[in-house]
Amino acid sequence: MNEWRTLLAAPRFRAFFLALLCNNLGSWCVIAAMPILVAERFGAGMVLVASLALRILPKLLLAPLAAGRMRRLGPARLASTAMLLMAALTAALPWCGSLALLEIVIAAIGTLDLFIMPGLLTLRVPVTPAGLEMAGNTLCSVADRAAKVAGPALGGLAVLAGFGPAFAGFALLTAASAVPVARLSGIAAGSDTPRGSLWPVLAAIRADRQVAGLVITSVTYLVMLGGLRPFLFWANSDWYGASDTAWTWLLAAQGAGALIGALVSAPVVPRLSRRMSAYRLSLLTGLAEGAMHLLLLVATSSAQAIAILALAGIPEIVSTAAWFTAIQVRLPAAQQGGFYTVMAPLWDLAFALGIASAALHARGVLPLSGYWALVSLTATLPLLPLLAWEAPRRARAT
Repeated sequence: MNEWRTLLAAPRFRAFFLALLCNNLGSWCVIAAMPILVAERFGAGMVLVASLALRILPKLLLAPLAAGRMRRLGPARLASTAMLLMAALTAALPWCGSLALLEIVIAAIGTLDLFIMPGLLTLRVPVTPAGLEMAGNTLCSVADRAAKVAGPALGGLAVLAGFGPAFAGFALLTAASAVPVARLSGIAAGSDTPRGSLWPVLAAIRADRQVAGLVITSVTYLVMLGGLRPFLFWANSDWYGASDTAWTWLLAAQGAGALIGALVSAPVVPRLSRRMSAYRLSLLTGLAEGAMHLLLLVATSSAQAIAILALAGIPEIVSTAAWFTAIQVRLPAAQQGGFYTVMAPLWDLAFALGIASAALHARGVLPLSGYWALVSLTATLPLLPLLAWEAPRRARAT
């Protein structure tokens, strides 16, 4: 906790943390409310799957544009400008009179996120005081998970007042996050990655087994995360018999568990970090999270599912903080901006694949239980050989 106080006393980190909190809160409100908007107006089948995927797919084609813009404008200026544009489009979502127009706006919002996410990830390194990387990554995860708790609940309740006022409120949150980010515009991009940034990043991945392992775990995790949202939306109604708006409590549960995990990790993780590498800690806690996600297959009520998701959130926040710390240890700070810019479309592709895999259930190929088993094991099973490969290296080191 003393490390958290030190971080929040640092002006640049505090501004970044508040921006992250506002941006994530607005994003999670939209994530929760948009399926309700789509389902009410256009149906909850393949139209819902397509609307979720359209927020991801355009970014895959425009990733090189993001890398070039970040080099020219810097991460703070690029991210803050994209946030303001995203706020305007978010407010416009309820006023789209046709499915085609709605999908165009959703795709544009997804495209803008391509400029926001790498920018924020790149800023994380220079705003964090030296020696406080693990605590800084944990606090950044807290900002996301706190929003994950409040956002779905707020999004689900806000739509009861009408889609127009609700999405206008979500837009204001996103616009507010742009202000502290814009004030960080004096921070350089911190990347010496040349214009063709793909090859140096691939070389770094090939040269370091741990970086390769971190890439694999992040990609498989994003596949699972993409599949989790449609799964929870369908399980909420098909298994638990709840209303469409009630699924937001399932989203909030995982975030609540992550906040508990953050409080637990504050005194425990520093001791664990002295006994094992951040890489190994990320793998072990990722396995624990995956095992808990599989327990959703035996949940018979929304209360049980909420409890399981909350428990899964505890190792999830530790795994996420350890993952970013491991990247910061293995890669020089000057390479991390290029790394995140190259990885962002890969993560988006993995997330889109997870969403698209929902078609296996929507088309009747798999029952909902079979679909979730497939998706959750996709994130968990690759961790086992990575841990097995790590064991001989640790044995040689000792």
